[in-house]
Amino acid sequence: MKWLIILGLLAMLVIFIAVKFRRHIQTGIYVLKMFRQMRQMNKPPEKQEKRIENTENPGDVQLVRCTKCGSWIPQRTALKLSKNTYYCSSKCMETAVRVS
Repeated sequence: MKWLIILGLLAMLVIFIAVKFRRHIQTGIYVLKMFRQMRQMNKPPEKQEKRIENTENPGDVQLVRCTKCGSWIPQRTALKLSKNTYYCSSKCMETAVRVS
């Protein structure tokens, strides 16, 4: 019984501290995430060959035309609805579906 009371008091103390200093805790978490992102950005690439292979032929991108607005976009980023129907964004796709 004594341990239960002590555990309850400790839990109340932790909750009080978390509520009182929640902004400080949130800022600390944000700073830690920012440092992790900076560390990820500064990491050297694992394989140099793979990066060179991707930048070797930048002109080999197939473009498709958006069915709704008519803009040209790369096929790998386009949203495909059917065999020859491509959209540049979900907004264009939604407006095309609403009109139909």
